[in-house]
Amino acid sequence: MPDFSDILRGLSPEQEAVCKALENVLLTACPGSGKTRTLTRCLAYQAAQEPVSKKWNIALTFTNRAAEEITSRLDDMGIDLSNIWAGTIHQFCMQFIIRPYAMYSGRLCEGYSIIDEYTQGEYGKSIAKDLGIKLGIFDDPFQTPAVVTAYETLLAANKEIDFEMILRFSEELSTRCPFVCANIASVISSILIDEFQDTNELQYSILANIFKANKSIKLMFAGDVNQAIYGSLGGVAKCKAELDTLYETTFKELRLTGCYRSTQRVVNLYKNFEVSQTGVCSVADIKDATGTINYCRSVSKENLTAEIAAIICSELVSGTKAEEICVLAPQWQILFSLSRNLRSKLPDVLFDAPDISPIKYDPLNPLFLLARLLFMPSGENVSIRKRIATEFMSIVRDGLKIMLPDKIQNFDILSAVNHCRTLDADGIVCLKAVIERVFALLRIDINKGKALPSLTERFFEKIDSRVKQYSLSTDYDSISRYFRDKQGVVISTIHGVKGEEYTTVIAVGLLNGYLPNWDFIMKPEKKPLRKTETLKLLYVLCSRAKKNLYLFSETGRETNKGTDYTPTDELSLIAHNLSLSGQLNLKT
Repeated sequence: MPDFSDILRGLSPEQEAVCKALENVLLTACPGSGKTRTLTRCLAYQAAQEPVSKKWNIALTFTNRAAEEITSRLDDMGIDLSNIWAGTIHQFCMQFIIRPYAMYSGRLCEGYSIIDEYTQGEYGKSIAKDLGIKLGIFDDPFQTPAVVTAYETLLAANKEIDFEMILRFSEELSTRCPFVCANIASVISSILIDEFQDTNELQYSILANIFKANKSIKLMFAGDVNQAIYGSLGGVAKCKAELDTLYETTFKELRLTGCYRSTQRVVNLYKNFEVSQTGVCSVADIKDATGTINYCRSVSKENLTAEIAAIICSELVSGTKAEEICVLAPQWQILFSLSRNLRSKLPDVLFDAPDISPIKYDPLNPLFLLARLLFMPSGENVSIRKRIATEFMSIVRDGLKIMLPDKIQNFDILSAVNHCRTLDADGIVCLKAVIERVFALLRIDINKGKALPSLTERFFEKIDSRVKQYSLSTDYDSISRYFRDKQGVVISTIHGVKGEEYTTVIAVGLLNGYLPNWDFIMKPEKKPLRKTETLKLLYVLCSRAKKNLYLFSETGRETNKGTDYTPTDELSLIAHNLSLSGQLNLKT
């Protein structure tokens, strides 16, 4: 374990102050300020203070990718991970609340399995049909109260829960059973909450219940109100006063204001989109570089591919790596056709593009975890593979309530998976062999009972549905590509690259109806939120760029009624003012 000086080496005074803070902290971190680096060092610093303690230092992240990044960095630092846990709030609730304390819930005590969005959607459509409710293509059956009631009855009968029920039952257990919180709180030393602005009320409540059972736990909420782009999913950016009241403690406000990512010119641009001032300034090595900031409103949808291809080629010729170039849009529907067109236009350029895998990402499904172990590279990320195998066994034992042999370890699971890698050229055949072999190893009959056969049947039904719907290949090598680290020019949505950074960012579809989406334009209850939500998305978009930014509000896109889409109002207004001062090149 590195000593304190090693852990803090290379940090800025702001970053070091965060690590050394004795108080509970509310940290505002501007884009590119080294937040992930700081949180990683905080975890290491906290663990180093109690080297023999078995209490957990917890990092709660918004995505699995962010959690894996923190764990990977700690691994690289040589930090002992035995008392560090990183994952999403849903994973935290499963591991620390639901699995060990499901026996105290009348709904969960006899076992449960977690359904995914596919099964949830199929249930909704089936129930609506049974109730005689006719649905349009885009209608949500769960907007009908009768469907919701029948759906919850069905899940209870099947001993199933959906993704959001994880939070609901966790909050119920943590509120109704004080000893649950007392037990959990007694084994936790610190909790760091990343991207706190995306935390919802249930999540705040669960964490508050745990903290108030042991106020010696050190808390840190880290994030940026300007990047709160998940309000539609219930995300709430609580202020210091609200956190003080809810957690019955006092938080110290700290800031990371130095941007190590972008030029000052890029920083000056995205500061125009702040909804809360941060005082951000560039301290990057390239802070004085001019770069390129263009906003084009004249290129047509038909010529957009050629325009973007030319920019990509120019960047590659100038020495920019493909992985340092990103093409963004507010919504996926624009990107699917653009991705195909760019690949056709630039056949020699690699693209990390929106591909649809036959196996949908679902880390709470034990069968998906086996698929991940099968198709990810076997000789790499051994520590991650061991954690996945351990998580698989936990879900089977604590979720499905199936007893496992005492002597089975995570490396036994890995060995069983590796044995099936070359059985067949078809990946799905190999996957079925893995499932059979692993469950045989665990002495479990996958055809016995109700939960496991149902889970297996739905898992492969979903794979078959995706293969047929999107005409996907199921050969082993093709599926494996979805589970490898991708390379090339990144193509994604604005939401999808939050937390990422690129030398050159190219954004398309900056049009009213896409950004913001129609809800904030048409719905009376959302109209007042339009400006704030739009500014936050533009802030996230522009702050991904280190040096170059190409923005497009292309012409030629029409609504279903034949009306032309128009450039995003909030961007057009600011761009006009910036072009007059020479801070942005405007092409109209």
